[in-house]
Amino acid sequence: MQEVRVESLEGLERRGGRVRLSANAGSLRIDFPEEVWERATSDAISGPEPTREELAELDEIRGRLERHARDNSFRTVLRNVRYAGDGAALQYDLVLEPSGLLAATTGYLFAPVVGRDLVERVGLVLDGGGTVEQAYLIGAVADEAALAAGNESLKALSVRGRRCGASRFEMPPELWQVLSRGLGWRDVETFVNREE
Repeated sequence: MQEVRVESLEGLERRGGRVRLSANAGSLRIDFPEEVWERATSDAISGPEPTREELAELDEIRGRLERHARDNSFRTVLRNVRYAGDGAALQYDLVLEPSGLLAATTGYLFAPVVGRDLVERVGLVLDGGGTVEQAYLIGAVADEAALAAGNESLKALSVRGRRCGASRFEMPPELWQVLSRGLGWRDVETFVNREE
């Protein structure tokens, strides 16, 4: 692997389905196929603000998850359930419990941006007990601190980058079915906290 330090950027040129960067006073040229350039720059959206597409996908996940639960006769399908504990009141958008033995009750909270502070507030409510046994915070955008802050019963999922604090095998089956069958997700990037 060759590593080159870029000290200056002189130009960007698009021609014939290619993108060419000129750097280091013209001594370095980097040539990209246009589709590679578009993918790289679309992945590098700065800031935590979600795009319209990410917000639309977030809404789609919520709607499909609720429909899936109703269509499959879940034991519990509740909307907008308010919980309070130790001053950390919050509202789950959906609380779902599948029918069958050993089915866990999952609280789903959907937000444009999921940060560590929200994960910690939900953690306080979960620790306080109640009917919700595990929680998923699904954001159009979830930062790395939120993805790292979860534990066995609390996970964050980000539409941007399709990243999660759990692998698809650890997710509640209904969530992965909605993501994979309904929305065409092939996998999630499992966030691993390297600071531990």
